[in-house]
Amino acid sequence: MKARHFAFLAVMIMIGVGTCIPAHAQYALGSVSAVATETCPTSLGGQATDWVTNTSGGTDIQTICYHATVSCPQLPDLGVTYGIATPTTPSNGTVVFIRGAGGTITLPGNLHKEIPFDLYHASYQTIQAAWDDWWQITGWTGSGSFKVAACREATFLNFLYTNYYLTDTNNTATAGMCVHAQSASAGALALSMTFYGAGDFIDKAVYVSGPEYSDLSQGCVPNSPNGTICAPVNGKTPNGCNIYAGSWSESPLYHGGSASNIGSELGDNPPCDDPNHTYTSSDITTLTDTSLIDGMSDASYTYPKTAVTAYECDDDTYFNNPTSLQGWYWLSQMSSPTQVAGGCNYSASKTPHPSACLMVNRVFGCTSVELAATGYICQGSSCPVCTGNPPNVTCTCNGQTCSDNGVTSKYAMRTVAEKDYENALNGCIKRH
Repeated sequence: MKARHFAFLAVMIMIGVGTCIPAHAQYALGSVSAVATETCPTSLGGQATDWVTNTSGGTDIQTICYHATVSCPQLPDLGVTYGIATPTTPSNGTVVFIRGAGGTITLPGNLHKEIPFDLYHASYQTIQAAWDDWWQITGWTGSGSFKVAACREATFLNFLYTNYYLTDTNNTATAGMCVHAQSASAGALALSMTFYGAGDFIDKAVYVSGPEYSDLSQGCVPNSPNGTICAPVNGKTPNGCNIYAGSWSESPLYHGGSASNIGSELGDNPPCDDPNHTYTSSDITTLTDTSLIDGMSDASYTYPKTAVTAYECDDDTYFNNPTSLQGWYWLSQMSSPTQVAGGCNYSASKTPHPSACLMVNRVFGCTSVELAATGYICQGSSCPVCTGNPPNVTCTCNGQTCSDNGVTSKYAMRTVAEKDYENALNGCIKRH
């Protein structure tokens, strides 16, 4: 257990958050305990933490850090470090940032053009978080379940909502409770909404590459067929997709380290994408049962007070990565505008349902696997064209290089994401 240096004033709380929010689904939340302030660590998970600062690249950290223990049924306890930066001006909302993979590192926020930094300086309360170990590890021998493991993220988010967002007297009347999650942690966020009722308090959920784990029978059984993101249905563009961005196809299969990690997290029962393993009907049932799309009544895909935005790289095929398609499996479950928050305005993005509060952004020109923040997004009918091998060497739009549009490009994913949070109709606004 790593050593912790606590500030003189420590906050010790034992909270049974399972009773705070009514959940649609059958899975119970856990509790958060041993909450204590601490000196903000300079690194977590072997990487710099880069807590939100006042000046870009400065050392003037605006964050107050805490460590807590999350306890869930059927799981060993897991610690989490989180840092909260609260603006002195009235807060426009709270945004929680959870990084990908096992969620053991923080999303950087000490530089201009990093989303936590920019949103804090736009008067949002920001929370950067990192687990002590991978949230997916259940500790079970010979088995595991992403549904069960996701209790940790669902419980933690509920705790932050109850103890920081709701108690923030600095909130404006329209300040929302919002979550920004990446890759595997985006999978945990979707699992939290699908099986733990997190849509009952999250006003805006943002998925950057993912969510993962939507259909593990397609993702882990070799020779699964390709699928298409935003493919027209009966001649119509699906809910949330930009008609000008079009559709793209890729394999749903996990490979290499991703497949190995998933297999380990499931106790290799069954392994993932193992050509030497004969996958039985029992294996497929096991994989389906721990997926976001499980075909059972325990799942909910209706979030009438939550806006949902996703950013999906369109060159995953080059990187041999299925994140966009796995994400689409879950996002496509919200085929009706009534399944997400109403009153939004996506007419500028040319979705077939302009009032739908769902946006699936095709990200052109990602420079590395799942690195959506390096890519570009359509603005109405103006869409990037990227060439190269991988297809991210040069991206142009309307005859100009996408990145050559002043300090921040209007096509850049980060610019689009920040504007999306700040949008008075679609953004991080109070809906509950």
